Amino acid sequence: MMTGLISKLLPHPATSARQILLAMSALLGLAYLGDGFGLSLPYPANVGLKASGIILLGVIAAQYRCGWLAAGLWMGAAGDAFLALQPARFDLGILAFGLGHLVYIGLFAHHLRRSGLSGRTGILAAIGLGVFGLVMLIWLQPHFGELRIAASVYNAIILVMAILAVLGRSHPLAIAGALLFVVSDSVLATRQFAGFLEWAGPVVWSTYYLAQAGIALGLARKAD
Repeated sequence: MMTGLISKLLPHPATSARQILLAMSALLGLAYLGDGFGLSLPYPANVGLKASGIILLGVIAAQYRCGWLAAGLWMGAAGDAFLALQPARFDLGILAFGLGHLVYIGLFAHHLRRSGLSGRTGILAAIGLGVFGLVMLIWLQPHFGELRIAASVYNAIILVMAILAVLGRSHPLAIAGALLFVVSDSVLATRQFAGFLEWAGPVVWSTYYLAQAGIALGLARKAD
């Protein structure tokens, strides 16, 4: 049953090697989920664990010769590592994630140029994302502190990526991944900067991993 599910999620054709890589990535992502429940590996082993699942998603993208997609995923893995350091390097983490999302923006923009607008639903979704992002940015501004400029730019990059995803005719997995990124980063920003939702670490990680997996598998399938 699990093999059949993985086969449906993987870009076609699904080779056994890619099935194994995806399963390993999911297991590593699930293993790091324990960090939010006090079951983390000792430092610095937990840094490697956090990045490893996304690194494997990048390997899958590279196997499909999606070099830019692989690069974006590996930049995300670097961001994971920077945020897991003690002390955390939020400046470098934001930079790495921002660069990764700029890659995603380029890929979604490419699909939009090739396929055209997705229609009224996509336009309404894009407007809704824009309004939501503006409200979040205004609310969080007083809490950003020294990272105000970097965090604001990063917020805008995430929104542009998600808006391009819903406007174009991207694969549903890729669109779901982009939207999950908005959820994950909104919860993370609320928790990290505003001091709310302290319990939401597992929510942030779960939505983040699924976001990366959705974008990786969706864009790889579209390129295949």
